[in-house]
Amino acid sequence: EMTRAQELSAQVRPGVRALDRARVLLAAGLLAEAQEVAEQAERHFAAERSRVELADTLLVTAEIDLLAGDADAARSAARRAARTFAAAHHARGVLTARVMETRAQAQVRAGRRPPSPRRARADAELADALARTLLDNGMVEDARAVRLLQAQALLEVGDLAGAEQAAGRAAELGRATTRVGRSRSRAPRLPLIATELHTRVVNARVEFAQGNRSAGLLHIRRGLDELAAYQARFGSQDLQSASAVHGLELTRLGLRTALQTRSPAAILQWLERSRAASTRLAAVRPSADGVLAQELSQLRVATFRARQAQLAGEPDPDLENEVDQLRRRVRSRSWLVGGSGAVNRPLTLAAVQRRLATAGGHHGGPGGVSIVAPFRGAGRFHALVITARSARYLQLGPDFGLESTLNRIIGDLNILADHRVLAPLRRVARTSLESGLNRVAEYIAAPVEPLVDDGPVIVAAAGSAAIVPWALLPGLSGRAISVSPSVTAAVAGMGRTAEEFRHGVLAVAGPEVPHGIQEAQVVSEVYSSFPSDGPTELLVGEAATGRAVLDAIPHGGLVHIAAHGHHEPDNPLFSGVLLADGLLYGYDVAPNPALPSQVVLSSCDVGRTDDRPGGEPLGLVAALLRSGVSTVVAGTSRISDRVAAAVMTAYHQRLYKGESPAIALAGAIKTAAETEDDPAPFTCFGAGL
Repeated sequence: EMTRAQELSAQVRPGVRALDRARVLLAAGLLAEAQEVAEQAERHFAAERSRVELADTLLVTAEIDLLAGDADAARSAARRAARTFAAAHHARGVLTARVMETRAQAQVRAGRRPPSPRRARADAELADALARTLLDNGMVEDARAVRLLQAQALLEVGDLAGAEQAAGRAAELGRATTRVGRSRSRAPRLPLIATELHTRVVNARVEFAQGNRSAGLLHIRRGLDELAAYQARFGSQDLQSASAVHGLELTRLGLRTALQTRSPAAILQWLERSRAASTRLAAVRPSADGVLAQELSQLRVATFRARQAQLAGEPDPDLENEVDQLRRRVRSRSWLVGGSGAVNRPLTLAAVQRRLATAGGHHGGPGGVSIVAPFRGAGRFHALVITARSARYLQLGPDFGLESTLNRIIGDLNILADHRVLAPLRRVARTSLESGLNRVAEYIAAPVEPLVDDGPVIVAAAGSAAIVPWALLPGLSGRAISVSPSVTAAVAGMGRTAEEFRHGVLAVAGPEVPHGIQEAQVVSEVYSSFPSDGPTELLVGEAATGRAVLDAIPHGGLVHIAAHGHHEPDNPLFSGVLLADGLLYGYDVAPNPALPSQVVLSSCDVGRTDDRPGGEPLGLVAALLRSGVSTVVAGTSRISDRVAAAVMTAYHQRLYKGESPAIALAGAIKTAAETEDDPAPFTCFGAGL
């Protein structure tokens, strides 16, 4: 609506439009985008000397800083806003700025070690006085937020009675504002999600201080359910992931409390609830949007032309600006769709173990299926290990720098994938790779290995842990492994029919891949003689365009793409695979009328993900899985073209014989290793067993 208003009257108060847009982006959790627009608003208001609106913008900036974890910057912006409001003689504005400063001060205090009871007591007294002043001025919702901050400060000094009283007053104010909304014959006011989640945090802490752990955990679970319901209102993966930032404090409290219980059942519930977009929200399938499809097509061509200009040593600023503008339009266009509001209930530990027991012989391999869920919190690594007969929580050890180790592993794999690299450097890379893999195995894999059964392993992980090349780790190599962010989703998909090829097969080869066309042809030939409900199609050379691929996707079938991949860390949904006319993006797949059940990306890097500030992972693989694709096989680093062709040939031959994807991939990697020396860092994501 804001975009349409701007098109109607582009010159009317651009600062006001920018400020309002920044507020909306902030509510959705899009912090970088909100900051960019807020800076535009600040420049406009400074030029106009509009003090009140400039101060309003500073408060938005303070909120952004607060959510981003920069409490000192937030406090500074709030104080500047208070001075600006005061200069404009805007009393209510000054009070609003003081509320923001109180929120920032609470975060500053929480980050100081050792804690200062004297500072907490002083902040509690200031909050009490501010709440009274706010009520005198009719600012009920602000007073409610400040009472919660008062309760939080009193808990820090051990004044449980005072904290209970402050939390009770906050609850009364919440009920009062709801009654006001109803008395005016309108729908009840939609509370700010941040205030609602903070209420859950404070109430949980009060219960914990009273020794009522079960009641405190109930507040945390309900708060995470409320956050999931908020996320489910968005029909965009981008917004679902970004809006998780509002639940950071609640999620961290939930982690600390679940770990204190040392109960696998309680920890599993926290794990499944803490990443709602990854684990609990329905697949995001917006209806086909002709405008979005057209803009994606234009972006594909413009990006391709800009890349060609760069490769020729003559970068074109106009083309690069066109790419930037198209990316902005595509992204904002994807935000238009509303969500279903549906939130799935996570499985209990007992239910997970029942599924593992009944899945027994369905996965096509020896031994039972085990679940390993590594995660990080409180400066340490932890893990849940679940089998049909047992469940254990392990405290693995200190954070050993997984990201830096992974970057080194990926760098070594990239070197080994390039046969132009001289032998001495390859030997160094191989030694370094072995050292990095051993380091990850020592901290994460080795402690859990004695607890898992002999059969396949489901790794329930997100972020950095999800892109570990698990199949290359000592102790796990040769074992069938399926990686999923959700225990519930992974277990629910076990034992299903893995013969997606019965519904049709699409084999695609992108440009500049030496063995790509041959690989796609072999894949096509594997299935061409099989009687199926759908056709087997082959797209190579100039025919392999983005539009052609989208039009040829077999619904419920299998898509194999041999192409160079591109991972975009700044906006992972713009990650994609390179086709004849440019990149096929994550944004392309969800609205497409046909959706495959399995996607095989014989590509570089596209298995990688990046975590949003709220902890939600996002990348091309995550985008495909959240769109409704059941299984994605992809590489998390560069892969030798020769190795990729060997692994993929064996993989599809095994799929054709009825093996599940994870079993088939493990067997294919083992077969390829008999003739190829280079590693094959492929991973099976989603429902692989």
